[in-house]
Amino acid sequence: MDHSFIVVVTGLSGSGKTTALKAIEDEGFFCMDNIPMDLLLKFIEVYDSATFDIPKVGIGMDVRAGASSITRSAPWMMNHLRGMAADVHIVFLESTREHLLNRFKETRRRHPLSDLHQNLLDAIEAEIAIMEPVRGMADYIIDTSDMNVHELQAKVKQIISAQDKARDMYIEIRSFGFKKGVPADADIVMDVRFLPNPYFVEGLKEKTGSDGEVKEFLIGHESYRDFISRFKDLISYLLPQYKKEGRSYLNIAIGCTGGKHRSVAVAEEIVKAVEDSGYNVKLVHRDIGLGGH
Repeated sequence: MDHSFIVVVTGLSGSGKTTALKAIEDEGFFCMDNIPMDLLLKFIEVYDSATFDIPKVGIGMDVRAGASSITRSAPWMMNHLRGMAADVHIVFLESTREHLLNRFKETRRRHPLSDLHQNLLDAIEAEIAIMEPVRGMADYIIDTSDMNVHELQAKVKQIISAQDKARDMYIEIRSFGFKKGVPADADIVMDVRFLPNPYFVEGLKEKTGSDGEVKEFLIGHESYRDFISRFKDLISYLLPQYKKEGRSYLNIAIGCTGGKHRSVAVAEEIVKAVEDSGYNVKLVHRDIGLGGH
């Protein structure tokens, strides 16, 4: 369990814990919600000694598992987890009393402590007091009062992306020719047909953008050098922004007329820049060998 990555989602009822746990599940975590504390401790014991490989686990924990159990066992369990796994992060969700009241009234759901407190506000106040020790142990406290579902999902994914060392954005750089169509799954499309065309240069027509002679021809033009510099700056700016939004995949398509010369050379330059920035990247030349320019 030393290399496991565990995220505990907890907090106040009505603050969006189910939404947060679903966002974590979307990031490749094995998730469990609303498990009685005793069973959760048993799971941790089994998980620690099992041979199956589930490196990333999300756990939803709140007063539905029992108010007395949370008070008695939650702080001990949090410390126990942190002693067992390399990465344990506690995310605590909360909202203002007014927002919690409105959410329960709008959804007509019962508060988990309604059997003990007939007044909804009293139940909310009681839960705030019960969960205070857990809140004090949290790595992240998210106030969802003014968040919609999508904003909460993005916030949780941002936290996961920043902390999950095994997870990074997968980037594909693909050269292509417009004569064969734009890749349907491209997130960013760069048209480089404005660059000097090696296709019309004697001795370069049958070569590709991977060949040194073609690269030298392009580098000899100021327009190419200026474009590459600006494009690298743009990519360097965009990648952290996409990662911040929790993107798992990013496809960058670079096209010229036939996908053989200019797009190939530019794609290979950009791949180097992406690699130097520390991202996982794959290079695909879709149309090399298919003719065109």
